[in-house]
Amino acid sequence: MATPTLLIIGHMCHDRMPSGEIKLGGTAAYAAFLAKKMGAEVTILTSVGDDFAFYDLFKKEGVTIFNIPAKETTVFENIYPEDGGERVQYLHARAATISKQDIPSNLAAPDLVLFCPIADEVDLDMLNCFPDSLKAATIQGWLRDWNEEGLVAPKGMDWKGLAPLDLLVFSDADMVGFENSISVVSDFVPIVIMTRGRNGVRVFEDGESRNFPTEPIEVKDATGAGDSFAMGFLLEYFRTKEVKVAVDFGQRVAREVIGGFSDV
Repeated sequence: MATPTLLIIGHMCHDRMPSGEIKLGGTAAYAAFLAKKMGAEVTILTSVGDDFAFYDLFKKEGVTIFNIPAKETTVFENIYPEDGGERVQYLHARAATISKQDIPSNLAAPDLVLFCPIADEVDLDMLNCFPDSLKAATIQGWLRDWNEEGLVAPKGMDWKGLAPLDLLVFSDADMVGFENSISVVSDFVPIVIMTRGRNGVRVFEDGESRNFPTEPIEVKDATGAGDSFAMGFLLEYFRTKEVKVAVDFGQRVAREVIGGFSDV
């Protein structure tokens, strides 16, 4: 098969650590590096500021970035209580919204498109673009809201707006509070994939659901595992059009990340 062309749409961000250090974050970044290693030709349509600290990593990996200028790069901070409670997340800065008028003409017909918002930055109208592409999305960023202090909280969305997609990937953690909407989403999107950590993967297709178990593995670092699963699934599904084969491959990629066997 010829090298697939992949367009990834979403913010890359700076994750602020307790030490004050910043690390590269965002589904777009994790997905791009993995897809490049799997042989895809990768372009990211994003928005970051002049302060973005990681351009050299993308240049080194051969990933093309098309940037919509912004005053500053999106910045997240996660705070984990000492008592082990739920994390508290803050959005300290947000780059520009990405809309269909931002799509350059030379990016209008990729083989695959992955929409991966992290701060509600991808306009849902964009899902109606790319009529000849296989279109997938991760949903987390559309389900985030924040107050004046930047404190992030969940919010609902217009699920029907996802109808132009071919594939939708999310985790069970993304849908906390929206569990009753899962069946609604599957009415609009042909293939819906829900990852469930140690409980495997559940796929909704053609009005039915199937469960796929996963092999247990010692968790070294789960950062980026869900994004890696989504990218692995998308590329393998594009190649084979077989859901089970794509799930197995996505799980294998995620296990490598979780077990510390991959530098994605």
